[in-house]
Amino acid sequence: MRAKLGIGAEGEIVVPPREAELLGVAAGGEVELVSARGAFALLTPARGREAPRAFFAGTLSALTVPEVIQSVFASLKTGVLLLAFGGEAERAARTDRPEQLRRRSVYFREGQVVFASSSDPADRLGPVLVRNGKLPPADLARCARLVRAGRPLGQVLVDEGHLTSGQLYEGITLQVKEILLAAFAEVEGEFAFLEGAHTEDTAVRLPERTRDLLLAGMKRIEEVERLAAEVGGRGAVLRRASSGRPALPEAEQLVSVVDGRRNLVEIATASGLGLYEALRFAAPLVRDGILASTAEAPPSASLTEEELFSVSVDVAPAAPAPERPRTIGQGPFETYRRIFQRVHEVLAAAQPDAIPRLNSYFDRLPEKQRPIFEGVRLADDGEIDVAQVLVNVTSTGAYKGAAARARSLEALEDFLAFALFEVKNCLPKPEADGLLREVGRMQMGKA
Repeated sequence: MRAKLGIGAEGEIVVPPREAELLGVAAGGEVELVSARGAFALLTPARGREAPRAFFAGTLSALTVPEVIQSVFASLKTGVLLLAFGGEAERAARTDRPEQLRRRSVYFREGQVVFASSSDPADRLGPVLVRNGKLPPADLARCARLVRAGRPLGQVLVDEGHLTSGQLYEGITLQVKEILLAAFAEVEGEFAFLEGAHTEDTAVRLPERTRDLLLAGMKRIEEVERLAAEVGGRGAVLRRASSGRPALPEAEQLVSVVDGRRNLVEIATASGLGLYEALRFAAPLVRDGILASTAEAPPSASLTEEELFSVSVDVAPAAPAPERPRTIGQGPFETYRRIFQRVHEVLAAAQPDAIPRLNSYFDRLPEKQRPIFEGVRLADDGEIDVAQVLVNVTSTGAYKGAAARARSLEALEDFLAFALFEVKNCLPKPEADGLLREVGRMQMGKA
């Protein structure tokens, strides 16, 4: 929802009537306002059990989608992650066309994804079923005409005999997964996570756990960036370069909205394919000469996401290199470093042998996992070289870039699970519960 706000008497924030009704403040009343310079988040008044217990919000330039999801997963939160995509100019241009705003909502129960919804036509059940070979396009077109209020497409497909109830459930789980993976490819926008119970009417059990979805999402990011580079970047403007016709209907669907003015992101939206599918069809069309692109402007001198999170490794340096710092910026790796130091601090106060206890984790690792923690141990002061974990994962060659970061964070999360197991074994329950709550706040950036 977007609304224009005004300042009333005595500094009151005035919300338009329709938006005020949606927020539950039509009759006035106090709300919680969390502000930062140039931005604020509004938390509506508590309404019994419906109100979220807590929330955190920000922009995707500060935390990426996978980092936010990693935080929710690692802290076993229940709630809904609200995502609004696009730059500020794009979102502002669509204020009067809310149906064109690109939004997704991802629902979690104890850190696991249980449902997702999207405003993107490409994420609707019908297109997802067709893309994955679960439903012929002709059957979708016929059944779509039978959809009406109280009789959604899924029910129509079952009633008409195109899907069984089991196949429909499988299709919905596939839809939820695709909505989530599509969110990973977005790099501009805003997010808000509202913690608290939500309706379970539409919840499903995905075959993959959240940690598996994180890895799949990182691989999706790499593929999107590879394909985008082939066509000149996400902001590349596409135009017809020949009269050749694509072989696939989806590719024809993309070509039909290419006009020499729209960039790739706009074409993805206009064609109803979504960014990932649009790239999959645009790249070969450019290679075949059916489409041509005018590459987007080169990036500014500011650091890219890859530069912010990468760790450089000198191979056979000419001179001894200085000791490498144990932290990686202020992102999730640094958060894990701080958490391990805090866990050690509390545990060591009760157990003199806290370091051997915690380091015993590395001795029991299966052979395949040992290279990830090669040369990594808790020091006597509780420090751990989190950067080395990423170096080790990258050096295996199985992962690179964003996928390597995800695998490294997953490995650190496994070690944290062991450390917290030790906490519960060694500390009295009130102290253990207090530390677990503190770790949860640290993971959410609140401590």
